[in-house]
Amino acid sequence: MPDPAWYDDLLRALTLGTARGSLPAAVVDWLEEREATDPTATAPEHLLAAFALTERMHRLRPRPLPLPPVAPAPAEDHPYASGQLGRALRLVLTADDPGLLPEAVACLRRRKLLLPPQLLPELLTAAQRSLATDPAAATELMAVGGKRAGWLAEQHPAWRELTPAFDVAAAWAKDATPGRRAVLLRQLRRRDPAAARALLASVWADQSPKNQESLLEPMRINPGPEDVAWLRARLGPKRRGVRRAILRLLLLAGDERAHAELLEIAAGALTNDGKFRTVLDDPELTALLQQYGGLNKKEDFGQFLLSLLPPGTLAELTDRSPEAWWNDLTKAQLTAAAEAMLTYPPTPLRAEFVAYGLHANPTRLPVGALAELTAALPQATFVDLFHDLLTREKNVLHHGGLPRVLLLSRREPWSDRLTKAFVLQLVATLRDLDRLPYGLRNDLQQQFRLAIPLLSPTTFGWVRTHLHSLTERSDVFGKLATETLQTLNFRRVFYHDE
Repeated sequence: MPDPAWYDDLLRALTLGTARGSLPAAVVDWLEEREATDPTATAPEHLLAAFALTERMHRLRPRPLPLPPVAPAPAEDHPYASGQLGRALRLVLTADDPGLLPEAVACLRRRKLLLPPQLLPELLTAAQRSLATDPAAATELMAVGGKRAGWLAEQHPAWRELTPAFDVAAAWAKDATPGRRAVLLRQLRRRDPAAARALLASVWADQSPKNQESLLEPMRINPGPEDVAWLRARLGPKRRGVRRAILRLLLLAGDERAHAELLEIAAGALTNDGKFRTVLDDPELTALLQQYGGLNKKEDFGQFLLSLLPPGTLAELTDRSPEAWWNDLTKAQLTAAAEAMLTYPPTPLRAEFVAYGLHANPTRLPVGALAELTAALPQATFVDLFHDLLTREKNVLHHGGLPRVLLLSRREPWSDRLTKAFVLQLVATLRDLDRLPYGLRNDLQQQFRLAIPLLSPTTFGWVRTHLHSLTERSDVFGKLATETLQTLNFRRVFYHDE
């Protein structure tokens, strides 16, 4: 093996040439002993061979890298999940389908346990995936990782964005795409609204109207009076969508002027009997409407006002109950009303609108928006609402009915009563499977899959009794029944000892 100390001498000789710097005798002897060169090789050839071998060993020598000091992982305030629950958590985090992850997180929060530390890499990867589309879910995941999750995230560049110390301004300067910047603004608005507003202000003038619209969307997070002056200053002659977005933000931020002016428009747009006019008679109101963006194509005054004003405002103006008011609205106007309920902070009106939808004519209802509202209801409110429905009506969860669609929109497990009602209705439909049309079979398959993580784990024995015959089928419904029982049995570990 060549002596690593030769490297500098050989490099000097190679630079100066053998005529000016002779090759050390020890090097020549070492080469000849190993027959590394031809016996007739000249001094320059000896030099090249020796340097080639020595340089390779020089590159392979161990080089300790200077690493920054790392603080030890902080102590935790809560114990780690272990045993059967710990093994279940591993399976959930490493599964291809993350459908059970929210329930696993809820279990840890409820039982005041932390995820086992060896699963933190999988947890942080899942949190990083959620960050762009659902920052609240990412925060929940970090919470069940404990202090160690934040500590570990700070050590890895791919996860550093999950920590409060993440430099949003540096990331903002590095990536100028509107989509990425919207993600960064959402993160910053959650913890420092003023800093997010300042970042947006720094690039606002250079953005196209389309980009301005997308960058305004994160401003819906934590809106407040501090945003009003900045928003009003940007109500310029940009395209209609920008002005409409600013108007919505002004209302969410509590701007009294915007609210009062929109009420003036509402007063001019409503007739004495509470109907919407097709045009505004007052030119000043027309100008005011245009200042805030005006009506979109095929939009009427009802859709404009219902989507922007706080929920229930127009019903109060006409001195009518919400249900009586909703009865006179078109489907597009009901959609606008539901949009406002989803945009503004939660009120009891959400549950009232869902209750209205459960007995109204489904052809005139915004089913998608109703499903979103149902999914957003507190668990106790949702359960009370649907239990009351089961008490009043029979077979209410039949296929094709709105109640089943809304039931399947939930993200938390159903009650025992709702679980049994759904399974009984499903089994009754599948008894005549051979007579069902192809489209209906596909619908049933999708609904069956959606229901699997929603069934109450405490009903495992009851569900097994009612699905046992289905598991013997060789078709897709037999597989779904088997998967249902396996998943339901697995999920019981989340509620053990509770």
